[in-house]
Amino acid sequence: MKKTLDINDYYFGVITATPEYLKSAKRTRLLNGVDYDPFYDTPDNEALIFGVPTLLKKETINNKTIYIDEYHSRYPKEITYSLKEKNRQGLVLAYIKPFTDYYSEEPTWYLEEDIVKNNTFLELCEKHTYYISYSKLHKSEAIITLENYEEEIMDDYLKDLLGDELFLQITGQNKEYVKENI
Repeated sequence: MKKTLDINDYYFGVITATPEYLKSAKRTRLLNGVDYDPFYDTPDNEALIFGVPTLLKKETINNKTIYIDEYHSRYPKEITYSLKEKNRQGLVLAYIKPFTDYYSEEPTWYLEEDIVKNNTFLELCEKHTYYISYSKLHKSEAIITLENYEEEIMDDYLKDLLGDELFLQITGQNKEYVKENI
């Protein structure tokens, strides 16, 4: 199998819901017992305001940049986004940052069938922050993250949304703000 995944095509985004999405019956998208709703375990008010981070693949189609949500899609390119625009499902890509801003390690490729056969997953967890898994059997490739930067991604999004000063005040990280309010 030819390895085609380019790590520079991947981004972390924060997606938010719209009221229309939260009210829609189409929100429930089950396949083989798996719920593909990005907000299935997020309270509606948090889905509207804060959103959730997700891994996205950037593509250019007809001179337009789109971001594909491979994790929450039931089939290829089911959910796509353009930055700050509501998509057909009623979701908004509110924030985007390159994958490599969080994971600076060079990509390492591992054959999924070998990982399973040799039971080497725990060894990979000790060596890497992420790796790229490819499968000859399924003819697929995927980024497997081993360290979770979800909180850092959300902090970066909130700093972008609120500004540094307000973010620090709200989170209690501003020493002057904390002293004034004690």
